[in-house]
Amino acid sequence: MSFLYGVSLYSDVTNPWELPIDERILNRKDVSHIVLETRPGGFRVTLLINERFPYNYKSKSAAFYYSNIKDSKEGLELAEKLDRYLKSGFNLKIRFNGSEIYEFILDESIQ
Repeated sequence: MSFLYGVSLYSDVTNPWELPIDERILNRKDVSHIVLETRPGGFRVTLLINERFPYNYKSKSAAFYYSNIKDSKEGLELAEKLDRYLKSGFNLKIRFNGSEIYEFILDESIQ
């Protein structure tokens, strides 16, 4: 087995099948749009997620939203912060209940 010399057999990448059911790891390829919506109860930031198939053939989309926003300024700041973070190439972990996001985890070590 000399061809494996110096190569780790274990990866630092998180296996998505080992995550709890209420967590998901996203990157810029997964998030097609970040939308600030006006709702009757206030504002919310919605992430439009696109499952990646080759050439987006038979892709499945989903919308996850974060509604704990006081005003449009806070919502816009959150949307811009998430966009900058995802554009920088880092992964984002979200915790959600149904379609509602209750926590964003911005950790540059998430693989």
